[in-house]
Amino acid sequence: MSDKENKDDVTESSNETNTEQVIEAETVNSEKTASENDTKTNKFNNDVLTRILVTLLFALIGWVSLWVFAVVVLVQFGFLLITGHANKNLKAFGGEMGQYLSDIIKYVGFQTEQKPFPFQGWHYDDKNTKNGEPAK
Repeated sequence: MSDKENKDDVTESSNETNTEQVIEAETVNSEKTASENDTKTNKFNNDVLTRILVTLLFALIGWVSLWVFAVVVLVQFGFLLITGHANKNLKAFGGEMGQYLSDIIKYVGFQTEQKPFPFQGWHYDDKNTKNGEPAK
């Protein structure tokens, strides 16, 4: 064999090795990509499923809260008819309940990702106070 034939054989062997390495690298990369896509899909499915369940939970809580709010309004009318003025405690509770219902509607209506109480503290009475005194 001549030197040229040996070089051609070495070059051919080198090209085959490089081709095999490229194919192996592409296979490994495609496996990683498929694995990453499966992980993303599972995470997406879990996030969507969690959002659906929490939304349904808050829809139920909102429905019950709305009935509680209606009872508070009726009792407040009773106080108004009997005493001639509204009860301050019921007025404060009604305001807090209205804000809570507003937060539930914003979450259920996809206006915010911030979950209302019980996933966060009950901060609704903080909005009605100034310098530590209750609102009038």
